[in-house]
Amino acid sequence: MRAVRDELVARGLLGGLPAAFLAGVTRFATPPAPALGALRADAEALAARLAAGEAGAGDLPLLTRVLFTARLGGVLAAHGVRTPSYDLLGSYRENLATPVGPRLPERPRAGDRRWRVLGRDVAFPVGVPACVLNGGEEWVRFHARNGFSVLTYKTVRSRAHDPNEQPNWTFAPRPPGDGPGGGPVDEVVSDPWDWTAPGDPGVSTVNSFGVPSPAPAEWMADLERSLAAVDDDQLLLVSVMGAGSGTDLVDDFVAVARLAQEAGAGVVELNLSCPNTLSASPDGVKPPLCLDADATVAVVEAVRRGLDDRTGLVAKISWLDEPRLAALVPRIGPLVDGVAGINTVATRVVRGDGEPTFPGRAVAGLSGAAVRERALDATRRLVALRDAGGHRFDVLAMGGVTDPASFAALWEAGADAVQSAAGAFADPFLARDCIAAHGETLSRSVPR
Repeated sequence: MRAVRDELVARGLLGGLPAAFLAGVTRFATPPAPALGALRADAEALAARLAAGEAGAGDLPLLTRVLFTARLGGVLAAHGVRTPSYDLLGSYRENLATPVGPRLPERPRAGDRRWRVLGRDVAFPVGVPACVLNGGEEWVRFHARNGFSVLTYKTVRSRAHDPNEQPNWTFAPRPPGDGPGGGPVDEVVSDPWDWTAPGDPGVSTVNSFGVPSPAPAEWMADLERSLAAVDDDQLLLVSVMGAGSGTDLVDDFVAVARLAQEAGAGVVELNLSCPNTLSASPDGVKPPLCLDADATVAVVEAVRRGLDDRTGLVAKISWLDEPRLAALVPRIGPLVDGVAGINTVATRVVRGDGEPTFPGRAVAGLSGAAVRERALDATRRLVALRDAGGHRFDVLAMGGVTDPASFAALWEAGADAVQSAAGAFADPFLARDCIAAHGETLSRSVPR
């Protein structure tokens, strides 16, 4: 606390802290007057305590929120304080430059133990899936250093694609109940100024990025650097997505997969699962491709034919009900080295006043603790179908992984690797905590 306070004073930031915080709070919408007044009062009182040298450890949660929302999260990170890694107020392009979150001085390890994932031995089977948290070389370095060993480079395309209008990502501290079986979520209330403290295992978020991508010349060069940035006991997959319909869609998937392979990718993941691509429908987004089994199989078959035999292939799917998953797995199981899932759950998202949280997009992707039961349900069914069919693909599970316990739950359900997006965003030390809790005891390690 003292080190953070001293830096704020030395940089002349303390006096303007309440105003910078409120500017962040009101960046995309304005809270009701009582809520705004309470936030202002809290920030001003905190600034006064800091100025008087009276702030203590009990002020750290509020200080974390104030500095992050004031776009000063880097001050916290420089002193090793848990803070979310992605600047929610910054643009997608601004965030590509560097993560906001803290970096560990030394990469955490589970001794010399290893686990087999997609034919590679990795230091620990926890990672970050394809999302903006792996949008470029600096993000890959960030997560690799913090102990995440199964990383998936953010989805890339065969041509540049701009992100959706901001806001793109918000906390969702008021998600609906999530019962067993993973039924649909009707609506989530999420205001742009919502907050969940870093390290809270109940964190949930909603996002609507639209699967942006740089042009191939840019992402291929960055991908080469990213692949060189991971250690031999870490794995970097590359997520790809095609555009169009019918044969054009299939051909585009093949083209971008080949570009990824040309850039050095040893494993290509097919993004068949995103609910964030814009459309003219009332919801504003297209449904995930994996809902169409024939289209999914056509893409998987064509990409498998189009890649070198030595290049691994993973199909990423969203949550599918029992009939859909049971119909799809036997068809793609023989063709892939892995199946990843689930992606975010498509959900209607509104602010507290009933207006859309994301302008022009009624539906966005829900992730974090709110989808934990869906992820467990999908993983158990996927593993059962794999085993019953005698398939050999690995399962890369994700959804609701926000602490060591939720990591262990997916592992015990049969996953070969576990990835986290919302959890890793909110707590960059998540991998370290999972390794500390399970590094000595986690099952299925390979002999050394």
